[in-house]
Amino acid sequence: LDSAALQAALDRIVARHESLRTSFRTIDGEAVQVIGDVDQGFALAHADLRGMDGHEAALAEEARAPFDLATGPLIRGRLLRVGDDEHILLVTQHHIISDGWSMGVLVREVSALYAAFSAQQADPLPPLAIQYADYAAWQRGWLKGEVLDQQTGFWSEHLAGAP
Repeated sequence: LDSAALQAALDRIVARHESLRTSFRTIDGEAVQVIGDVDQGFALAHADLRGMDGHEAALAEEARAPFDLATGPLIRGRLLRVGDDEHILLVTQHHIISDGWSMGVLVREVSALYAAFSAQQADPLPPLAIQYADYAAWQRGWLKGEVLDQQTGFWSEHLAGAP
């Protein structure tokens, strides 16, 4: 494993996607999205578990670790070294900044960046045309009036009787 290339790839992912640098604070009683600096990097802890029994405790500890929405980061990782040539990368994200679809994007982009950086090449990814906040603003503009009424009616009927 080229740990420097991995760290650089993860740092680049955070710089590339505003949502991964976002925290949520309450200001004057309103929830406010705050986007962090582009150079804040990816919080990656390292643990050498060679010679220890299993790594399940580290997995459970990561799964239980809370997030602070106000201060972030809302994405973090642990690189577990479990053998001389074996590592486990844990990436944990709060659902407020990611979903199942975005996990596929993350894996593809980290893979492409790691391959390039470990070969001493430049970032191969094209610039993003829009950020998630741009999409969310468009969606808020679209989801009003008759469209909102239709969507609300559909989901109210679909979820009728749900707990």
